[in-house]
Amino acid sequence: MTGNEAKRRQDEICELNGALSVLDILFEWLDLRLNEARDDCVREALDNVIELVRAYEIEYQHRKTDQQAALENKRAL
Repeated sequence: MTGNEAKRRQDEICELNGALSVLDILFEWLDLRLNEARDDCVREALDNVIELVRAYEIEYQHRKTDQQAALENKRAL
């Protein structure tokens, strides 16, 4: 792995950390709105959005883990 590739991977990890932080804040806000919602249609819509946010969180966490593993493999060489 070249120095540029390692830097690119590190930059992506930083971006993913930022995205995960934003998703966590969004989840908390949506969860609060869900607890305040009284209409079943609103609750269903919020549930769907929360599931989408969680799916993105899982995907970004997998990407971060992959990038970290690639960096660790480079260091081990």
